[in-house]
Amino acid sequence: MRERLAEPLTLADLAAEVRLSVYHFIRVFREATGETPHRFLTRLRIEEARRLLTGTGLTLGQIAERCGFSGPGSLSTAFLTHVGVRPSAYRKM
Repeated sequence: MRERLAEPLTLADLAAEVRLSVYHFIRVFREATGETPHRFLTRLRIEEARRLLTGTGLTLGQIAERCGFSGPGSLSTAFLTHVGVRPSAYRKM
């Protein structure tokens, strides 16, 4: 997942990668990580966005693209949900 953050990833893609059914993949993944695959992937994407916001001068659109979000709006919504502030406010902190 870390290597493919910018790509659209489906449960079917991830399950096929490890040769499991989608149902079994979700169950095994959750047992191993304590999170669903979607939540885990979103967390990774938010962590990368945080790194890019503080360490680069990239625009929100560029960061959204590099982190696998459909656009700055979806990045901003997810970021606010997980971090508690908008990306622009986080960058200023």
